[in-house]
Amino acid sequence: MSKIKLALDVVSDLKSLAESIETLVHAMESNEANEEPTKKKLKAKTKAEEPETKEPEVEVATIEAPVEEVPEEKPITLEEVRSAMADKSRDGHREAVKAIITKYGANNLSSLDPKHYAAALKEVGELK
Repeated sequence: MSKIKLALDVVSDLKSLAESIETLVHAMESNEANEEPTKKKLKAKTKAEEPETKEPEVEVATIEAPVEEVPEEKPITLEEVRSAMADKSRDGHREAVKAIITKYGANNLSSLDPKHYAAALKEVGELK
């Protein structure tokens, strides 16, 4: 099994565990709500007989399910953009390819800002 598959299985198991714990906490809370009136009646009766003892307060911990991380896409490289643009230029779209490069403020592909690679690659892919 690949490491990614194992990691996804762990994430799935953790989500399942978190849901189970959440269900348990809700059950305990509803149980406490049902027992609350009974405890008050018992305390009223035993108050005269015994000094009141405080029950320790228990904090309920909440467990958030881990955020499923989407594998980041690898950044688009200049070589990938160059290859796509070269293919389209050979197919007769030389002027359109040049227009895309200048649209993003560059005189040539080498001077194109890397933040525009994805958009430029998308536009080149849409050329027919």
